[in-house]
Amino acid sequence: MVIREAGLLLRGFTLINGFYHQTSDDPIDKDLRSGLLTAMLNFAETAFSSESIEYFEGKKYVVAFTSGTIMAEDSIDPEPLTAYCILDKEKKIDKFISKIITPLLKRIIEEFKSLYEGRNCSEISQFKDFKTNLDKIFGMQTKKLDERVKGVF
Repeated sequence: MVIREAGLLLRGFTLINGFYHQTSDDPIDKDLRSGLLTAMLNFAETAFSSESIEYFEGKKYVVAFTSGTIMAEDSIDPEPLTAYCILDKEKKIDKFISKIITPLLKRIIEEFKSLYEGRNCSEISQFKDFKTNLDKIFGMQTKKLDERVKGVF
């Protein structure tokens, strides 16, 4: 399974994301995608429950996500913080997400909170260095099979 993109969402915006492999030849509006993902998650949590949905599955890709909270300097209450990743759809995706992807997404939230809790989250440029953390956390999961083989030799 290949992770194509991963990131963090807050207030309907992408705080940080990593693009590892294209999902489309057309340019993608980052703000539009963030808004759509946030709307889908909010709908799912309202219609069902916050713990019942772990991913959305399409014909080619799967969007997995995990939610947490963060206390921002410019807020009086903790706010929802969502880690997501877009990956190729394959067989046994449920097991892969629950055993591998969800723990990685939870780790992203925890590391992000440990670095940025209590800061002004409106200043998104301060988070750009966190992309290195994304790359380290996902590691080989972002590589295609031929890229993994090259890395061995």
